[in-house]
Amino acid sequence: MRSWIRHGESLRSLAILLVLILLLGCRPGTEPAGGGAAPGTGSSGSPVNRAVQGSALSIPPHPGPVWFRDVTIETNIDFRHDSGDSPQKPFPAANGSGVAAFDYDLDGQSDLYFATGTSFPLDPQRASPVNRLYRQVDGIRFEDVTDHSGLGHNGYSAGLAIGDYDADGFPDVYVTCFGPNCLFHNLGDGTFELVSAGVDNPLWGTSAAWLDYDEDGLLDLYVCNYAKWTWEKNPYCGAAERKLRMHCGPRTVEPERHCLFRNRGDGTFEDALETAGLHEVRGRGQGVVAADINQDDHVDLYVGNDLNPNFLFLGDGRGGFRNATETSGAAYDARGNEQAGMGVDVADVNADGQFDLFVTNFQRDYNTLYENLGNDLFQDVTSRYGLVTDALPNIGWGTAFADFNLDGILDLIVTNGHVDNNREEFGEDAPYQEPPLAYLGAGKKFKYLGAEAGEYFRKLHVGRGLAIVDLDNDGDQDVVITHQDDRPVILRNEVLPARQGQNRTFVARLVGTRANRDAVGATVIFRAGSRELRAPVKGGGSYLSASDPRLTFALRPEEQEVAVEVHWPGGAVSSLTGLQPDQQYVLIEPSAAQSSLIAHRVTPPGSP
Repeated sequence: MRSWIRHGESLRSLAILLVLILLLGCRPGTEPAGGGAAPGTGSSGSPVNRAVQGSALSIPPHPGPVWFRDVTIETNIDFRHDSGDSPQKPFPAANGSGVAAFDYDLDGQSDLYFATGTSFPLDPQRASPVNRLYRQVDGIRFEDVTDHSGLGHNGYSAGLAIGDYDADGFPDVYVTCFGPNCLFHNLGDGTFELVSAGVDNPLWGTSAAWLDYDEDGLLDLYVCNYAKWTWEKNPYCGAAERKLRMHCGPRTVEPERHCLFRNRGDGTFEDALETAGLHEVRGRGQGVVAADINQDDHVDLYVGNDLNPNFLFLGDGRGGFRNATETSGAAYDARGNEQAGMGVDVADVNADGQFDLFVTNFQRDYNTLYENLGNDLFQDVTSRYGLVTDALPNIGWGTAFADFNLDGILDLIVTNGHVDNNREEFGEDAPYQEPPLAYLGAGKKFKYLGAEAGEYFRKLHVGRGLAIVDLDNDGDQDVVITHQDDRPVILRNEVLPARQGQNRTFVARLVGTRANRDAVGATVIFRAGSRELRAPVKGGGSYLSASDPRLTFALRPEEQEVAVEVHWPGGAVSSLTGLQPDQQYVLIEPSAAQSSLIAHRVTPPGSP
């Protein structure tokens, strides 16, 4: 039974429905690519001048300090994405490519790897465009090391997933593609080797997540696939009599099965979809996150699907999953409708000790927040949290929860952009470029920041991938966003300088020894004073992107020390007290005979 029947916010649901009808009218018959609702006419809650692509929002700049500053030019990153779009409107070109933030050479500074598409028909001999890797050299300045690294893949790349699959201490790279996916093994000397490991899934890959679902201490791999589509049978969608073409919609393509690869421990993987109990499900997968969502010490999966129910697979501790999709309340919206799931995230949004779920969706629909009610049940509380109105005119993609302003409450960011650049020619009010959304977390409510988030948020963009990362090692979260057929943006978090040291942070990265080395599936409990905050260690998340694996905990001035408790995958628990603020730690899982975490204080370049 679907969520609106099970959990019954019927009056709230009716109110939302009436607002949508009044604002938007009936949905037209043409279904756009990437989502189930056609372009809308805007929302009174989003003061956007949408007449001119690239124009600023119709609100003045914020007079005081802002949250983020665009430092892209200062970074020397000159990457430019290529969607492969053309008058033939190949479907994959609508969906974009992601970014990965990770320290590939273990020098203490996060590096950035950007994926790109390419034109159709695909040509494996084509020299460019290629994915590009940028190594951070000092401050926030980067150098292009693509050629030296061996990561210059020239296929149609979409998603990126980072994980140390061979537990040698160096992060490896998985690239999903339209066409064979690629696994690049980090050799530890600044270079990567393309390996044939049984994970070169030839389907239409999108997002992927590393996880250890069988709890053998080795990372396995879940790969979302979108649908069955070929260049040779690309249908015509639009107005043929006017010679106007648009990207076809999701219901024109058959949803595809996803992939689950089990790590054999010898450098190769095997197909484990059937043995894990997931072989009968199909969905147009877009985003995936792996975490211990129900905190039973077994890693779970949440998958955002495009006009299919969002999957919730709960780890059973026996090398399989229980499909809780239809019983969870997190598969549909409050009205019981399928949505056009894109990016996903998991976090304890309301600080009640339970992990909640979030998924971005298509225009004329809202991005959905599912509150965890316990007992593997969730409820659509989007309206209650104030997240409906500003999302309606936009198509959401990459997303992340993080405490950007370091007040102890999670904030939210969503990047937006349409799938078609010619909807005005069809008479629709649907500009290609759309405003990104940043929200201040305020307990059980979110407040749209607008210009206070920064100048970038006053302008329109065609966003897709999004990753959060502390690029300058100052203890707060910076943001990287990819754009269709354009350069990315690097947004430096300006909160700490603006608050002049009033905020302090505690930063930790976990290392498993008995559990998988990346600690995916662990739950971390931070305690300071009378406060307690839980955070999951995640694989995947956002959209086509990989974020900084470090966890950040904001401290109040009177809080002088931190205690940490870690619930490792499989049920082991270890803890440590007396950790110091304004420090970064590596926290290592102890042996079976010990209960205390092994803590190493680190001082990465640029840190206070």
